[in-house]
Amino acid sequence: MNILAKPYLNKENYFYFIIFIFTIVSRLPSLNNPLIDVDEGFYLFTGGQLLHGYFPFVDIWDRKPFWLFFIYAFFHLFGSYRIIAYQVGATLCVILTAIFIMKMARTIASSTGSLISSLLYVSYLNISGGEGGQSPVFYNYIVCAAIYILLKYIINDKDNTQSLCHTAFKVMFLFGIALQIKYTTVFEGVFSGCFLISILYRKTYCIEKVITQSLVWIFIALLPTVSVAIFYFVFGYGHEWWFANINSIFHRGHRPPEIVRHQAIKLSLMVIPLVISIPFRHFFSPKMSKCQKSCSLFLNLWACSALLGVIVFGSWYTHYALPLFPPLCIACAPLWNKNIGKVWLSLLLCYSIVKGQASVAKHQRTRGDNTLFHTILRTMNSQKGCLFIYSGSPIFYDFYNFCHLTTRPFPGHFHELIEQDATGMEPAKEITRILAALPLYIMSREPALAGENTDVRRILYQKLNTDYHLVFTAPQGDTSLTLYQLNTPAAAIH
Repeated sequence: MNILAKPYLNKENYFYFIIFIFTIVSRLPSLNNPLIDVDEGFYLFTGGQLLHGYFPFVDIWDRKPFWLFFIYAFFHLFGSYRIIAYQVGATLCVILTAIFIMKMARTIASSTGSLISSLLYVSYLNISGGEGGQSPVFYNYIVCAAIYILLKYIINDKDNTQSLCHTAFKVMFLFGIALQIKYTTVFEGVFSGCFLISILYRKTYCIEKVITQSLVWIFIALLPTVSVAIFYFVFGYGHEWWFANINSIFHRGHRPPEIVRHQAIKLSLMVIPLVISIPFRHFFSPKMSKCQKSCSLFLNLWACSALLGVIVFGSWYTHYALPLFPPLCIACAPLWNKNIGKVWLSLLLCYSIVKGQASVAKHQRTRGDNTLFHTILRTMNSQKGCLFIYSGSPIFYDFYNFCHLTTRPFPGHFHELIEQDATGMEPAKEITRILAALPLYIMSREPALAGENTDVRRILYQKLNTDYHLVFTAPQGDTSLTLYQLNTPAAAIH
């Protein structure tokens, strides 16, 4: 089957335009909102610190890979427009990812069915917290580019191994880049590598060549990560890099079972409508050619590898489902070939659009919006001093006054119990030291969140009740975002 058939090419530009407009409209309600998610606020803040010469993992600690902060450092170059810059950058990645999804779906479905699968991806991002710049929004594009290259090789299979090796070099390098945005892409990378190895073995039946080429491909995939590691070791921060990137995740605690069950149910409800489309298509789609069956098998295995990554790393947050959407949306595409399948996909697309926009609106109520952000900034700007965020978005550090009170400024590393032994600090001792410095403002949430470190919270509120007073509060769903100010500002550090 030729995915570049002439009838499809005649529609391609029109379909590109639909994807572009649909993506812009879908993500427009979130544009210029600094409070979409605490993660994105932290990435942008850390990217700015990187530009000022502060090292991730050393001066600003987190376990996310270096290149994610490097991406956000680029967006930080846009100055006062950096919020819009990173969200526009994320939107461009969504558009390009949707185009790759459409092209890959075309190998097993009609052109219109392929378009629907790409639109499903765009709308499903909003359902799972992907309306902004979460890391999968960026690396899904790179992963889809790698999978597309591999899929093209399957379609245009050649007898010579040189073409296979060239394909493998490109695929492994792209996965190497994706790995430096989020390490969970290792599962999809390993799957692609194993698939390439199996093809090489079937072509050569030479174990020695398979081993040699496999080592080369592994080296290419690890090259970006190894380069970053060497950089840190050369500057004397090898231990810090190793602990943050490799070791710390194994010290992370376990969430209470009831929270895990709740998150697992939420994730399941998001993906089940897409997952059940896979068995449905065997009844509602026409017979496939041999090439289409090969593509279908490959795409299904890709979906399984992405699902494995979610299962292994647990159902921590709803945005952990974002890597599942490219393969699962592609799997839905063949349903468009039958009338009943068209009805199902139309309903699914309508549902994802409505549910996605409802989720975006809910996030703005429970996390805040641009108005709340600037209201809090105006409150703090009435008197300059240092800010400590116990619970809230680190984006305020980026727009107010970050005094480097701690090398662990991500709020979750203080208030989440599961992080107590995983960050290289003792949260109770660290917050005691920070409070002794008398920051002018302290941001928190009330009441306590589920799974919170009660010892750290108790230390904080003992200080707040004696030396601070409430200057601002804003309801956010079941909690309130609060801002406290020191009773004697003259004693505060600046």
